[in-house]
Amino acid sequence: MDGPVIRSHISRKWLVRMILIGVGLFAFGMWGLFDALVAYPKRGAGAASFAEFNYLDSLETGQSGSVDDPVSELARLKAAAEHSSKAEWLEQLSYIGRLNAAQTLLPRTDPETGVLIPDAATRREELSKRWTRSDGKEKKAPKRLSALDIPTQWLITALGAGLGLWMFALVAIVRRKTYTWEPASLRLGLPEGGSVIPDDVAEFDKRKWHKFFIHLHIKPSHPTLGGKEIPIDLMRYEPVENWILEMERIAFPPPPEAPVAAPSEDAPALVSDASSEKRPASSEKRPD
Repeated sequence: MDGPVIRSHISRKWLVRMILIGVGLFAFGMWGLFDALVAYPKRGAGAASFAEFNYLDSLETGQSGSVDDPVSELARLKAAAEHSSKAEWLEQLSYIGRLNAAQTLLPRTDPETGVLIPDAATRREELSKRWTRSDGKEKKAPKRLSALDIPTQWLITALGAGLGLWMFALVAIVRRKTYTWEPASLRLGLPEGGSVIPDDVAEFDKRKWHKFFIHLHIKPSHPTLGGKEIPIDLMRYEPVENWILEMERIAFPPPPEAPVAAPSEDAPALVSDASSEKRPASSEKRPD
């Protein structure tokens, strides 16, 4: 090995772009996670509470309002295509994973407050304080969940966080690879092992040059890489592109420029004579 050896480094422009994209994707996935675990369940619980209030308010005197088996009851209501406050209440509970007797049976202990709810009238009075304004009118109904709302947020979480982590992993993988360059011998060292000089390359394939890729077609005479096609990523590694262009210039030098013909000795005189013939005498006046 003669002379110094230069090592490539990861492109700062590419690195910054990958980090920004990765952070953006991961943040988007965390936003989906927050919606799936907090925001959407809270919205669904509010919609279920409002529907329960309307259901209890519609009961006649003497009706208990208790639902002993909410899963079977919801299936029955769906089969009957019944659109009621009761069906909406049970449906919203199912979307947030709370469709069980602990949420629908009366009497019951409120899972959130731990307070005993003895009957439908007490529960209705409690919900009335939440969903009735001071002027006696009902508050605006909260937006209901659909069956796909929370699953969609989980999908966003998986895609966003997964792709974000993949971008960070890609950066780590790229950082582990290094090209080397020996200016004295114009030898390019490859990350996978082996090295080539300009005379080893049969073709510098630039069909994907616009995508910052080049393929080196190695001559069969190379002891370890003969006949192989080596792809090189010019976007992620610097200054590999300059090294490749230097190798190409040596392996396939540009044709020499054609010499410019020197003017004959008589040409200046002829031009001078012609110009002197056309030039007016110094004493000649310009026409008025």
